[in-house]
Amino acid sequence: MEHQSLYKELSSCCLAWRIDAQANGRLQASADFVFPAGYIGFQGHFPDKPILPAIVQLAAVRYLAECAVGHKLLPRKVNKTKFKGMIGPDERVAVAVALSAGSGGWQGKFSLTKSDGETAAGGSVEFISEGI
Repeated sequence: MEHQSLYKELSSCCLAWRIDAQANGRLQASADFVFPAGYIGFQGHFPDKPILPAIVQLAAVRYLAECAVGHKLLPRKVNKTKFKGMIGPDERVAVAVALSAGSGGWQGKFSLTKSDGETAAGGSVEFISEGI
């Protein structure tokens, strides 16, 4: 059986990403994701009613941040995060980040919004730049 990675599979779930604004060490980026029923993240969470795990939602935030800054990032801290809504298979989700460059990394806020306008999650995040 081929090894699947929750994080590596995110690229196939990301429909498109874009930088919405960029100036003076700050940037805003957004992306649209759809997690199909067969996505590995749904396995076992939960068999009768699949829900996208919080760790996958945070991985989508990291994926978008890495696309936007152009290099690998390591999560350092997640603060004031609230998971308010459930994301199921095949639901379109908009992920947004607003980041500021800092000493050795990036920090900022993120949100995940479902296509019906419901906020699924939001909070603050800090990343360390990997290998730079």
